[in-house]
Amino acid sequence: MIHPTVLVAFPGLAEALVRVAEPLWQERLGPKALALEVAHPDSLDGALVSLLAQPRQLELRRKGYDPDPALTLAVIASGDEAGLPGFVEKLEQKISNGPWAGMELRLHLVLFLRELENLAHFPPNPDHHPPTRVWPVSRWARNGLYLPKEEHLAVWVQHFVEALVASQAPLQPEKGRDWVGLGIARLEMEQPNPQTLVPILWEAIRQVELGVPPEVPPPPPWAFQPTPPPARPERTSCDAHPNWSNPNWDRYRQEQRAAASLVVEQALLPLESPAPYELGRQALLLGLPVLPKSLNGLKKAIQRAEDERAALLETLDKTAGVAEKRARLNRLRARIQRGGLGGREDLQQEIRTLEKALEPVDQALEEGNVAFFLQHDPEAQQASRELATLEERFQNNRERWEKEVDNPPPPSNRPKQWTQWFTNRLRPATPPESGPEMASIRKRLCGNAWHLLQEAHPQQERLTQRHLFFGEVLDRFAMVNRYLEALKREQERAKRALTLVKGFVPSRVHPEDNPLVVRIPQHVPSTHPKVRAAAHYLVKEGALEAFWDNDLKGFENRLWEVAQWLAKRLGPVQLSTPDEVLWSTLVVAGAPRVLVHNWPEHRQYAYVLGPNPKARWGEAYDQESWLPGEGILFRMVFPLTPEQFLEGTTPLTPESYGEETPPTSPAPPGEEVLIRHNPLLDEIFK
Repeated sequence: MIHPTVLVAFPGLAEALVRVAEPLWQERLGPKALALEVAHPDSLDGALVSLLAQPRQLELRRKGYDPDPALTLAVIASGDEAGLPGFVEKLEQKISNGPWAGMELRLHLVLFLRELENLAHFPPNPDHHPPTRVWPVSRWARNGLYLPKEEHLAVWVQHFVEALVASQAPLQPEKGRDWVGLGIARLEMEQPNPQTLVPILWEAIRQVELGVPPEVPPPPPWAFQPTPPPARPERTSCDAHPNWSNPNWDRYRQEQRAAASLVVEQALLPLESPAPYELGRQALLLGLPVLPKSLNGLKKAIQRAEDERAALLETLDKTAGVAEKRARLNRLRARIQRGGLGGREDLQQEIRTLEKALEPVDQALEEGNVAFFLQHDPEAQQASRELATLEERFQNNRERWEKEVDNPPPPSNRPKQWTQWFTNRLRPATPPESGPEMASIRKRLCGNAWHLLQEAHPQQERLTQRHLFFGEVLDRFAMVNRYLEALKREQERAKRALTLVKGFVPSRVHPEDNPLVVRIPQHVPSTHPKVRAAAHYLVKEGALEAFWDNDLKGFENRLWEVAQWLAKRLGPVQLSTPDEVLWSTLVVAGAPRVLVHNWPEHRQYAYVLGPNPKARWGEAYDQESWLPGEGILFRMVFPLTPEQFLEGTTPLTPESYGEETPPTSPAPPGEEVLIRHNPLLDEIFK
C-alpha cells in the first residue's frame, strides 16, 4: 500500500530542509513520487486537489500501487513558528465542518524545537479529531548527543517523508493526538559517486597509453636544383670582336640565388606557426605516458639539428677564418653559465673582443651574404684573379682590334685629300681594307678573343660552383636555424602541457559527513575494469587535448561528466547484514531526537527499512525491505507529555556554549564542583 501525502513546509528552517530533500524523493521514490505533493501553507487547497486528481490516482494504480484511502497531511515547521497554531486551527475546522468534512485524514505535526511554546497549543488528547501525531524534533537526542548543525536534520526529514509515503512503518496516528519522539539514522554502503570517482578516474587515465610517440619530422629538405649554366662559348665569324661573357655569368648567379631563396622561403613557411608539428598534442591524444617520451624524442631531434648547425657554422667560420675565435667564445660563455669568470675583467674584455671580431661574420650569416664568404674563399679568390687576368688580356685584345681592324692606319701612298674625297663620293662604302695583311690581323685578334673566352669559361664555372656552394650552405644554415627554433617552441609548448599535467589535482568535493548517516567505506580501485574502460574512452576521445589548450576547467568538467556516467555504470551496491559493531553505531546515531526525562510509562519501538540486523538492543522492532545499498533505522519513544521535556531549561544548541564558563554555585570547602554540559546526565545525578 502507498500513502498519498501532502507535505506542507513553513518558511524558514522547515522549507530549507525540504528543499534539500525534495530532489532525492523524486529520484528514490520513482513512480511512487506521484503519491507525494509538496506545498506552501498558502497553497494547501490547490495541493490537495492536485494530489487527489483522478488521473494521478489512476496512474498510481496502473503502475501497480494500491493508494491508501486515508490522506496523510504532514506539516513541518519550527517550534516557534508564530502562524502555526492558527494554520492548524483553520485546518481542523475544514476537516470538521468545512469543505474537507467527511474526508479520512491523518495529521502529522513535525516541530523543530527551539523553544517549547508552540507545543502547548497541541497537548496530547485521546479524543482529538482528526487523528494527529506531534513529532517534536530537537538537535539534542535522548542519549544526550547533539547535532552540530540544523542542516543535518535534512536526513531526518528525507526518510520520515519517504517512510510516510512508501513504507508500512507504524508512523500513522490511529486516534486522538499524541506525542512521539523519533530518531532516524541511515546505514549505507558508500555508493560510488562522482566526487570520489574523479580522482580515481584521473589515476586510471594517467596509466593509459594508446600508441608510440609521434616521430619528429626531419628538417625541410634542400629542394633547389640550379638551371644549366651558360654554355661554353663557341667561335663564330670574325666580322666583329666578341663581348666579354662575365655579365652573363653574373646574371646567372643572381638568378640562381634568387630562385634558391624563394625555394627556401616556401620550405620554411610551414615552420612559422607557434607549434608547426603539434607533437605534444599528438602525444596527449595517445595518453599521458606518451608525452614524456615525445619530449625525449624532441630533445634528441634538437641535438641532431644543433650538431648539423654546428657543422655548417664551422664550415663558414673556417672560410671566414674565425673558427678558433668562435670556439674560444663558446667556451668562455659556457664557463659563465656554470658560474665561472667571476670578477675576471680580462676575460670579460676578451669576450667583448671576440664578439666584435665575429660581428661581420654573424651579420653575413644573418643576411645570407654569399659575397662575404666568396671574398674569404681561396678557391673563389683564385678563380676571380684568373678571370681578372683573362679579362684584362681580353680588353687589351679588344683595344688592338679597335685600333688595327676598326680604325686601321692610312697607307703611306695616301692620295691627296681632294682626290680621296672625290673617290669616296663616287664609290659605295666598303669594309676596311681586306687585303692579306688585314685578314691575318683580323684572324689573329679574333682567335685570341675566343681563346680567352673559352679559357675563362672553366674559371667562371669554378667561381659559380663556389657561389652555389656557399649559397646552399647559408640556406641550409638558415633552414636548420628556423627548424631548431620550431623544435624549441614545440618543446616549450609540450613542457608547459606536461607541467599542467603534473600540477593537475582534481577538485575533491567530499560530501559533508552527516552524523545521522553511518557509511561503510567501499574502495573502487583505479584498476577496476569499468574505471579503466572509462579512462580509455576519455583518452581516445581526445579529452587530454585540454592540457595542450590550457583548458583545465574544461578537462575537469569532462572528468566530472564521465565520473557521473561511471557512477551509474558501477550500479548500486547491495547492503549485506550489518555486523554488530556497525549496528550498534547506527543505534546510537538513531536515538530519538527529544531530550526528555526517563519515564516509567515510556515505551520504545523500532522499525528497520532494509536488511534485518538479526540483533537485539533492548527494544522491539519490525522490518521490511527497502532500497538496495542502505538500511534505515527508526527509533521511537512514546507517549510523551509536556512535563517530561528538558529543552525549556537547557540550551538547545552547542553554539550557546562559548569560551566563558557557566556560572556555578560556590563549592563547599574541600569539594570540587562538577560541571556537566549534558543535561540528561545532570537529571540522572540529581
